[in-house]
Amino acid sequence: MVEVQLLPWATAIVFKADGNNSNQHIWNHGEGSSSGDDNIYLRMSSGGQLYFGWGREGSSYNEKQLATVLANNWYGVYIAHNGTRLSGTSANANNLDAAFDIRVARPNDIRDDVGADQYLVTPSGYWTSTGARMDRKVSGGLQIGGRGSNRNFHGQVASMVVTTLIKNAPMPTDAEIKAMITDPTGWLTNYKIGQDYGPYNGGAFPATNFQLGNYDTAFATQVWLMGDGTNDSFSNGIRSQVYSTEQNFVKLQFNSMQSNDIENVTILGLS
Repeated sequence: MVEVQLLPWATAIVFKADGNNSNQHIWNHGEGSSSGDDNIYLRMSSGGQLYFGWGREGSSYNEKQLATVLANNWYGVYIAHNGTRLSGTSANANNLDAAFDIRVARPNDIRDDVGADQYLVTPSGYWTSTGARMDRKVSGGLQIGGRGSNRNFHGQVASMVVTTLIKNAPMPTDAEIKAMITDPTGWLTNYKIGQDYGPYNGGAFPATNFQLGNYDTAFATQVWLMGDGTNDSFSNGIRSQVYSTEQNFVKLQFNSMQSNDIENVTILGLS
C-alpha cells in the first residue's frame, strides 16, 4: 500500500436542511469547481443523500454515502482523518475506512443521561466511488454553506469545529466527539485548554499548553458558533472562539448574505 502520513484532523458541524432539491455543499475545503481543483467536502444530493468526499474535479473522488437527511431536522456530522494520504491505487474501500472516523447524529437525540456511543452512529453506507489520489496538496480555503460561489447550502448551520489532532495518538473518544457536536465551548474547556495539541504547521509534536487568544492555537483549532459566539455579528463576521478578537485570518466572512441570515434557533440537546 502506498501512503503518506501527514497531519490528522477532525471536524464537527451541526446543520439543518430545508428540503431544497439541489446538489449542495454543506462545507468544502479546497480549490473550487474548475477541472484540476482538489476538494474535501460534505455535500447533500438533490435527493437528500449525505456524502463525504475527497478528490480532484474532472478526475475522480473518493466519496462515501453517509445518511439520508430529512428536511427540518438538525444533524451533527463528525469527520476525522488519521493523516493517512493514500495514492489512487491504494484508495480502496477498506483502506479508506481505516483512514476515517465518521459519525452522524441528530443532536436532539443525544441526552446527558445516555452514553454517547448509543447516538453517535457510524454510517453503514458504502464508498460509491474510490481510487482517487489523496496525496496531493489541497490548497484554497474553507467555505461553510457552499463551494466557492456555487452549490450553495439551503438550510441553517448552528456550529462548526475544525481542529488538528496529534500524530500517532488515539483518535477522539465518543465522549469527546459528543462534546464537539453538542457543546463546542465546553469541548474547548475540557479537551483543549492546557492540553497538548497538534501544531498546524507540522512543527514539533505535540505542541504543548493549548491556550485561547494566540495564533498558534487559533490556526490549529477553530470553533464557530454562527452568531452565538463572543464578538459575532454581521459586521464583525463569525469569530473563532479560540481567538475571538482576531479579525484577519480565522473569522468567517459573509459572502452573498444579509444581516437577517443570523437567526436565533433552539436545538434540544445542545448547550
